[in-house]
Amino acid sequence: MAQTKLENLIKHLRFTSRTRVGLWRMPLNKLGHEAETAVRLGIEALDVGVYVHEKLPTGAEFVRLSEQKVLESLDDISNLHGKSDCVLLYNLDLLLAGVTEDECQKIWNYLFNGFPNRTRALLLVIPETAVRLLPMETNLEKWQLDSRLI
Repeated sequence: MAQTKLENLIKHLRFTSRTRVGLWRMPLNKLGHEAETAVRLGIEALDVGVYVHEKLPTGAEFVRLSEQKVLESLDDISNLHGKSDCVLLYNLDLLLAGVTEDECQKIWNYLFNGFPNRTRALLLVIPETAVRLLPMETNLEKWQLDSRLI
């Protein structure tokens, strides 16, 4: 059976890339099926919105999102021991929509160069139509050239 581009990206994140963060512009017909997709790929799935919500202090209903809060959450997830050494992280678009456009770009810049040698690779899912939440075109090209974008 031939490997898909997605399987190649996961293999690259697991074994080749120093910075173990990849980006998947998920087709709309796959949204809502992230957990099943992760099982098929042999990796773990995690809803980052649920993760952040579960970290709220007792009695708190809302989290004040910032560049720092998003990056801290992603770093925590990348250092957790889980069921797999790679995690498909979905609903990140909900967090990115809660920060300014400038903060969003700073997050992408940091994710491109940061998180080296973490416990788990992160496969970040952004719906393909959420163009405003993606890295700027020049930075997206860097992700592509580094074989970390689908």
